Amino acid sequence: MPAKISKPPVKMSEALQPLLDRFDTEGQFGIVRLTRLWPEIVGETIARRTQVSSLKFHTAVVKVSGAMWIQELNLMKPQILARLHEKIDPDVVRDLRFVQGRLSRREHSKLHMVPRATRRAIELPEMTDPELKRAFQRLIEAWGRAPR
Repeated sequence: MPAKISKPPVKMSEALQPLLDRFDTEGQFGIVRLTRLWPEIVGETIARRTQVSSLKFHTAVVKVSGAMWIQELNLMKPQILARLHEKIDPDVVRDLRFVQGRLSRREHSKLHMVPRATRRAIELPEMTDPELKRAFQRLIEAWGRAPR
């Protein structure tokens, strides 16, 4: 009986990529990958002032918060594209186009890289003074609403 040759393990992403490429005939997954990787590629400072808007004809359209940032990003375009091509197939995004536009607030919350601590119920000792108990509850509620 011949010995069975086993193949080395393959990453799931590598195994599924040909299947996804076959399903993605219109290039819709490229925008998803670009949007997900954008903060890592450009850094958090630039990512807070930009938002990937669309991907048309291999050109990524990126909304920018101001004209001064557009000028800076146009100067940085070769470096951004080089970093982008390290992460994504160069055929997906060949060029970047920066346009001034209003950024979605919803997208900004996704860019915050530091995870928030999970809220847990705090066990307090029994308080007999109702005024002290209300003051303590207001303090804890205010702390929970405070931005971090």
